[in-house]
Amino acid sequence: MRLVRLLALLAPLLAACAERIPRRPDPIAPTPGPAPEPARSVHLELGTPVDADPSDDEILVKPQYALSYNRARRGPNWVSWRLDAGDLGPARRHRGRFLADETLPAAFPRAQHDDYAGSGYERGHLVPSHDRTRSAEDNRATFLLTNVLPQRGDLNGGPWERLERHCYDLAANEDRALYQVAGGVFPARPETIGAGVAVPEAFFKIAVVLRPGQGAADVRPSTQVIVVVMPNEAGVRRTRWATYRTTIRAIERRTGYDFLSRVPREIQEAIETRVAGDAE
Repeated sequence: MRLVRLLALLAPLLAACAERIPRRPDPIAPTPGPAPEPARSVHLELGTPVDADPSDDEILVKPQYALSYNRARRGPNWVSWRLDAGDLGPARRHRGRFLADETLPAAFPRAQHDDYAGSGYERGHLVPSHDRTRSAEDNRATFLLTNVLPQRGDLNGGPWERLERHCYDLAANEDRALYQVAGGVFPARPETIGAGVAVPEAFFKIAVVLRPGQGAADVRPSTQVIVVVMPNEAGVRRTRWATYRTTIRAIERRTGYDFLSRVPREIQEAIETRVAGDAE
């Protein structure tokens, strides 16, 4: 009983002391912010292509190019790169197997060289081998399977290759810097090969043609752009690449990606809605 009385007498005193002790503020939960931007890269100078679902975009930034990897499709959504004469040199084309990309997160499924065996599709580069000949390491990077999608031989050795050569010639012989992005156009349920590598129904490429040292701030409504979508099918080997010209806006509708985000909006409106490019 004495203990109870003592506690009763002390209770008001303890309460008064507690009021005088400053309380620590409640911890504030961090406010979610936007997804972090990928490391600034010359290959993303005109902007990082984005769509409404970032969960299937694993962004990899390499010295030779930047890309978005889709683990469900086991291949790139797009690959972006700059090409000028400084990227060209004496390195020979890599010989041997195409290479799984070990820089992907360990849990991600990835394409393997043998996924293509007997499929009827070739290993189609997005960044061409001849765009990266400054060193053996640069050229080898184009043989990573994160830079490759299944491509019909008639497309790979036909209009797609001829457009690659056209862009190469602009850089090598006409002192141009080309900011390029290429990728596949996929149906809702694409065909797959090997262990699940998705096959695009078409391929797109966007090339913005500038001078060396120029970037997003130098793009004008009159800037040359080369924009194509080519069907991934047999029988197109002899077709001129210029037959497949289209608009950036049309590619945005088909892929869901927004391109050239670092170019001022009014200039985007001008160049994304026109069909333009050199004659083949």
